[in-house]
Formats: sequence, structure tokens, C-alpha cells
Amino acid sequence: MIRHLFKLIWNRKKSNFLLITEIFFSFMVLFAVLSFVVHNVRNYTKPLGFTHDNVWLLSMRPSSDSAALNRQNLEQVLQRLKSYPEVANISLTSNNAPFSFSITSNAMTYGQVKDVQADYYEVQDDFQELMQVPLKVGRWFGPQDDASNHEPIVINQQLQEKLFGNEPAIGKLIPITDSSSYQVIGITEYFRGAGEFASDAPAMLTRINFAKRQDKFWESLLIKVKPGIGVAFEERMVKDISGITGDWNLEVSMLEKMRKAKAKVTLVPMLGLGFVCAFLILNVALGLFGVLWYNISRRNSEIGLRRALGAAASQVYWQFIGEVLVLATFGLLLGVFFAAQFPLLEVFQVDTEVYLIALFSAVFLIYLLTAACAFYPSRQAAAVQPAVALHEE
Repeated sequence: MIRHLFKLIWNRKKSNFLLITEIFFSFMVLFAVLSFVVHNVRNYTKPLGFTHDNVWLLSMRPSSDSAALNRQNLEQVLQRLKSYPEVANISLTSNNAPFSFSITSNAMTYGQVKDVQADYYEVQDDFQELMQVPLKVGRWFGPQDDASNHEPIVINQQLQEKLFGNEPAIGKLIPITDSSSYQVIGITEYFRGAGEFASDAPAMLTRINFAKRQDKFWESLLIKVKPGIGVAFEERMVKDISGITGDWNLEVSMLEKMRKAKAKVTLVPMLGLGFVCAFLILNVALGLFGVLWYNISRRNSEIGLRRALGAAASQVYWQFIGEVLVLATFGLLLGVFFAAQFPLLEVFQVDTEVYLIALFSAVFLIYLLTAACAFYPSRQAAAVQPAVALHEE
């Protein structure tokens, strides 16, 4: 029966070419959209590696070129913020603070492993307590690192696996220059500062030694406020800081609002692609339904003859269902061939599992769609009475 159906559809390949092509393109669009959705959903379900409740980001842009004056003002700002009873903790950070649209990366090399790109964050000792960063192994930065000959870093598990494989990473030295090195002192399982839809990429956090780095100015400051603190304190804080810094450009952002803004960058395209995909599939469904309806009306004599020769209504019904599924199979064979190249060639650096889930889901949905479109026309074909069909012929 199945062999007969394949032969029947193959013999009609010219008349069915347009439908097979529509199914192929529908599958490819569905595969692409599902890959995008599965990738982002998988990322969303992973932990960020930190908390951001009641955390504000203060961005400071000095108007003066005087490094000494800017440094002096920054020290006064830090002291003033620590004096507020509303402030639980503060930490200077690099410009790529969590949920910001800024990215900083660094190429890491260890032994035979060369140029592993890792997200690079500069933070102070209080950052762990402020952002509640859990450590899997090792410890966080502290005053004991002041006398270290190496620059201490905390890395995430992704960077550990790429650089060291199954080897223990704590205590390992990663060369920076010929005379200096990073030293791994702690490992956190996750740290995804780019947001909840971002991939779990390699990341490293280095220590800001504020007292030692007199030549450096950090423009971003994370502020952890106590629960219930709102706009009134924000206005008072900015007014006080402006009194210290003069005409510095100050901007306060809440990390929760930044998270939502970052999420929209992914959600909006996802919804747009979903709408386009749904519209395309609807058109294919209408085309399938119309072709099947036309085929039934054109093949009334064939159906009537089969029924007159003893074919049951269920046999006629399953024949039309089978024809549509075989038709879909021809379109899917070509689509699966092209889709299989994505995981094989590692396109877009996406996990193979994502592509496989999207591929099998797209195949299932196309078969489900074609079967649903064939359901009612096939029932109509099965209901044709042989006497009526032969009489009309």
C-alpha cells in the first residue's frame, strides 16, 4: 500500500510540484523559527548566576580631563554612598554591567588551548555579596589578594571546561604577558551578564583594586539599596552626588528595567518571526485543503469504482490521508537534507541538540498539519456512494 502511494505521487510529481515546494519552504521557515525559539527558551531556563533585586546602576561621565580631580571626586562619591543608611552595598564595575548593551571580551590562552574568547568583567570585592554570586569551588576576591603577585580571577564553568577540560582549575595561572598572569581563585557555575536569553558563554571576573590602581577611572557603579527604597531617595542621592562632582553627567538605571529592555531585543523578533511563520503555514494549509477538495471532485468516478468493487469507506479515507502524507514526505526529504547541514557545519555556534529538537519538531508539525488538512476532504471522499458517483459519470 505504502509503495503504491509513493509510486502514485511520484507519477504525479509535475502536478504536485508546487505543493511539494510549498511544504519544503514551510519546513525550512519552521525549522529556522523553532531553532531560534528553542535556543532562547533553553537559555531562559538556565540560571543567571546572580540576583539583581533592588540593584541600581549609576553611570558617571566626568566633564573634566583631569585624572587626579576625577579620581578625588570618585573617592568622595564612594564615601558618600557608603554613609547612606538606605544603601546596603556598592561596587564599582566595568562598563559592561549586567543587562547593559556593552560587551567586553578577552582572549584566554592556556597550554595548547589558544584564544578562547571570554566575557570580561571588572568588579570590586563587595560584588559577590551585592549580586549574590554563588561559588561552586574556591573563594572570592578579598584583601588577602593585595599582596598577590598574580591578578586573581573568578571564572564560570564554561571557561573552565574550554581552558582546562577535566583538570582542576583552582590555582592555575593563565598568562597575560611574559611577566604577569591571571590566577584562578574561584569558579561559579553560571555568569550570564548579557541577560536571560544570552548563551552560557565563557566569562571571567577580575578584581578592581581601587587603592592600587590610581591611574584608572571606572564610570559604572552598582548600588544595592534596601527593599522599599524608591524615587525619593534616588533624587536625593543624585542631588548629593552632583554637589560633589559638579557638572558630571549622572544617570541612574534600575537593573530590573534594564533586564526587561534587554529581553525585548530577543522577544520582539521572536514574536515577529512566529507571526510570519504562522501566516506562511496557514497559506500552505489552505493550499493543501483546496487541492484535496479539487482532487476528490475530479476523482469521483475512481472513488465510485473502487467502492463498487468492494472497497470499504475506511480504505478510501486512509488512501487520501496516505497520499497527503506521502506528498509531505517528498517535501520533507529535501528539507531535512538542508536542515541537517546546520548541526553538521555548526552554523551560528548553536548546540547540536537545539537543531535536532527543532528539526524533529518541524517534521512532526508538518505531518500534523498535512494530516489535519486532509481529514475533512478524506471523510468526504469516503462518504461518496458508488451508485451516485457512477451515475454522475
